[in-house]
Amino acid sequence: MMKDADYLERFMDSVQYVSRMMKRNVRDQALPHGITKTQWFILRILWKRPCTIGELAEKLEVRSSSMSQMIDRMEVSGLVQRQTDPLDGRSKMVVLNEKGEEHIKAVSRSGIELLSVPFSQFTSEEKMVIVELMEKFKLNLSANFDQCKDK
Repeated sequence: MMKDADYLERFMDSVQYVSRMMKRNVRDQALPHGITKTQWFILRILWKRPCTIGELAEKLEVRSSSMSQMIDRMEVSGLVQRQTDPLDGRSKMVVLNEKGEEHIKAVSRSGIELLSVPFSQFTSEEKMVIVELMEKFKLNLSANFDQCKDK
């Protein structure tokens, strides 16, 4: 019978491999668009919803001043823009421009293409299980990380 440590080693190897392949794919697809990996992460976050500079900085674990400089560059490139927050006129929200949305859609399509063939090898039940287990693991890891950070 395998020990938890043995399972965890196998799990880490698998997750790291998948992560490397996805990062390589993002790099290969984003570079022709003139987008860095960090800019891609920002675009991906903003694709889900507009955010403040502070929220983006927190998600990428950088200082707000650093994020502000990144957003300045992305704004000059026409990928994003700052808009006044409709709920708080003193605050600015960062939103995707049409160009930013086109780029993130193109790079994301490529990521889906990379994963679609291996994912299609699973049965419907296996797809549901793997997604649910990964989402559960993500939540557990996040809760544990936050708990460790608070100590």
